[in-house]
Amino acid sequence: MLFPRFRSKERDLRGDIERFASIDSAVARAITEAEQELAGLTTRLDEARSRAAFLYGDVIDSEDDIDERSTTLIQEAERFLVRGEKRRGELAEHLAMLGAIRDQVQLATDAVRADMASE
Repeated sequence: MLFPRFRSKERDLRGDIERFASIDSAVARAITEAEQELAGLTTRLDEARSRAAFLYGDVIDSEDDIDERSTTLIQEAERFLVRGEKRRGELAEHLAMLGAIRDQVQLATDAVRADMASE
């Protein structure tokens, strides 16, 4: 045999589409998970912000006898809110990156399909 045998172009293109579909599926799962985490985090942050506002209001109303426990609770709430807002920003960045990956995979899939159609 002078030349090695190659798979058909159709088989190659089907394989390409299957690989892209696998990537798209993994990215879609990651997007769903990140969106769910973001939704849960947003709910927890809103609830914590409301509780912190009430606690802070209580401290302001009783400015003469601010106890150590209230001060500690306010500091903990502040740390939680700062950490939560940072995480919310990270998740937004992740979602943007995952969306860009998904767009690129879709462009590649469309190119392969166009190549199949031109056969």
